[in-house]
Amino acid sequence: MQLNTKLDSSSPAADAVVRSQQESLSRLLNTYLRENGQHFPGYSSPLRPELTLKVVLPQLQKTLYGSLRHHSAGGHHVFGDSFFTEEHAHAEEVGFETIVNLLLDEVSFAEKDPESRELKKLELQTLLLNSTRRMEGYFRHASQQPLPALDFRSCEQSLLSGHPFHPTPKSLEGFSETDSRVYSPEYGTAFSLYGFAVAQDCVVEDWLMDSFSEADANWIPEPMKAAARSKLSDEYADYVILPCHPWQANYLLSLESVQQLIHNKQLIDLGLTGPTVYPTSSVRTVWSPEQQCFFKLSLHIRITNFIRENNYEQLRRTLDAAKVVHAVRERYTTEQFQLLLEEGYRTVGIPGVSSLNEDLLASFSMIVREAPKACSSSDQPPYVLASLLEVLPGEEEPLLFRAVRESLPEGGPDPDWIAWLQRYLQLSMLPILRLYTETGISLEAHVQNAMLSLDKGTPAVFYVRDLEGISVNEEIARRENWMQHLIEEDSPVLYSEAESRHRLKYYFFVNHLCHLIQRLAFHSGQAEQPFWHTVKLTLEQMKQESDRSTMQNLLDDLLNSDYLPAKANLLSRFHKRGETPLYVNIPNPIKSC
Repeated sequence: MQLNTKLDSSSPAADAVVRSQQESLSRLLNTYLRENGQHFPGYSSPLRPELTLKVVLPQLQKTLYGSLRHHSAGGHHVFGDSFFTEEHAHAEEVGFETIVNLLLDEVSFAEKDPESRELKKLELQTLLLNSTRRMEGYFRHASQQPLPALDFRSCEQSLLSGHPFHPTPKSLEGFSETDSRVYSPEYGTAFSLYGFAVAQDCVVEDWLMDSFSEADANWIPEPMKAAARSKLSDEYADYVILPCHPWQANYLLSLESVQQLIHNKQLIDLGLTGPTVYPTSSVRTVWSPEQQCFFKLSLHIRITNFIRENNYEQLRRTLDAAKVVHAVRERYTTEQFQLLLEEGYRTVGIPGVSSLNEDLLASFSMIVREAPKACSSSDQPPYVLASLLEVLPGEEEPLLFRAVRESLPEGGPDPDWIAWLQRYLQLSMLPILRLYTETGISLEAHVQNAMLSLDKGTPAVFYVRDLEGISVNEEIARRENWMQHLIEEDSPVLYSEAESRHRLKYYFFVNHLCHLIQRLAFHSGQAEQPFWHTVKLTLEQMKQESDRSTMQNLLDDLLNSDYLPAKANLLSRFHKRGETPLYVNIPNPIKSC
C-alpha cells in the first residue's frame, strides 16, 4: 500500500492499515535520523519544490526524498505521506515496505559480519511488522468504538502507538490475538485477578512497612482471602495470598515445577477469584479500584525489548528505590507534586532448591504500588502523559487538547499554551531538579511514568510513578548515611553523579519535554522555539534564585551544553542491547533557542 493513500473514516479497516504504517514509519524515520546525526533533514529541491525532506543512506549510496511538514528541535519531525528514491519529476512513489527495507538495510551495516547482519535485520523487520500489525488492530478497534469519557482508565488504555522513538513500540510476543482482546489495555479490557496461596516457608517478600505483610493488609483482595479460607480452612494461617495475572497463572500451571509445588501443598490454586482490575498502559501493571492500588504483575511475554517478569535484582532495585524516596518524600512532595511509592513485593522461593528459584521468583513476582485516590474520581483525575500526547483515530489533535478543553469553564477560550507550559514546568521541572540536586535522586520521569491532573484547563498536580528506574547519586547517598540505614553498599539504585545526571537529562528533558513541546507547538500552529525559550527562561530564573552550588552547576550544564543524551533505541534493538542501551548526542534545544 502506498503511504499517500487518504485516510477514510468510513472504512475503519483501510484507515487502520494506513495509519499503523504511518505511525511505524514516523518512528523508524525519526529514530534513524536521530541516531545517524541527521538532525536537520530539511531540503530545498532545485527540481521539485514540494520535496523538503532528504534522508541520506550512505552505506547504500541512496537518498530518500519526501516532505517535511514540521522540523522539531528535539527530533519529533512530522512527515508528509509521499516518498521517493529519486528526485526527478517522473519518479515513482515508494511504499511502506520499500522504505522499511531500505532503512533496515542501511542500519544493518552496523553489524560487520554478513551472516549475522542478515539475521539481525530479519529479526528487527519481523518485530517492526509485529508492532505495526498490533497498532492496526488497536486503531481498528478504537475507530469502531464511541469516543470514551475521558477519565483515568480510558486515558491509560489509549496509548495506541507508543514510544515515538522506538522502532517497535507495540511489538508483543506471547499474546495470541485472542489473548490481546482479553488482556491488552488498548482494547479497553478488564478482567479478574487470579489467586494463589503460598506456604509461609516458600514466600520471598520485602515491604516498606511490616503491616503490608500481614494477612489482613488492605492491598490483599477480599475475594482471594475468602477463597483461601474456603480451601484451607484451619490451615489458612500457614499460607499467604499472592495475586497473579490470569494469563501468567495459565502459563505457570503448565510448568512441571509448579505442578509439583501444588502436589506438595506448597502452593494452593485459588482460581479466578477477582476483583476486577484494569490493565494500564504498561500492559502488566493493573489498577484495582477496590484496593486503591496498582499491582505490577509478571507476564512471560516479550513487550518491545524485554520479557516482563521481575528478577530478584529488579525487585531489590524497586524496594531500594522506594526506601530512599520514602525517606525524603515528606520534604519534597506537595499538593502539586506527588511521588507514588512501590510499597513492597511478594513472590515464591523454595528453600534449599536454588536451581529453580530464580525462574520461580521472577515468574510469580508481584509488586504493590500506591494509587492516588483521584484515579477513581471524575474531578481532576490523573492522566498518563504518554496517552495525552497521542492523536487518536478520528481526531486531529492530541488527547491533551481535549482534556484541557473539557476541564475549562464552559465556553472558555483555548489556553495560551506558552503560559500553560510555564505552569507545567513549575509543577514538574522545578521539583524534579530540586529533588536531584538536594538528595541525588534522579527520577525516571519519562512520559509513561508521568501523570497530570488539570484544574480549569491548567496543570494542577504532577505525579511520577514506577520508581524502579530511579538512580541515586552515590556520593549524596553516603553523605545521608543511607547505606547504613536504608540500602546496601552494592544497591542497584546507586550511580555515579555523571550517570545519574545523564539519566535525568535523557528521561525528563529529551524523552519528556521534547515530546511535549513538539505536540504543543505543532498542534497549536506555532514554532517550537518560543516553548523552548520558556524552558530556558525558567532555568535562568531558577539559577538567579538558587544559592546552592549543585543546582548552579546543573543549571549551567542544561543551559550551556551543546548536546543532550538520547537513547539510540533503533541500534540498541538491532544489537539486542535492551539492558545496556546505546546513547547518542542530540543538539541541546535549550541552548539553541
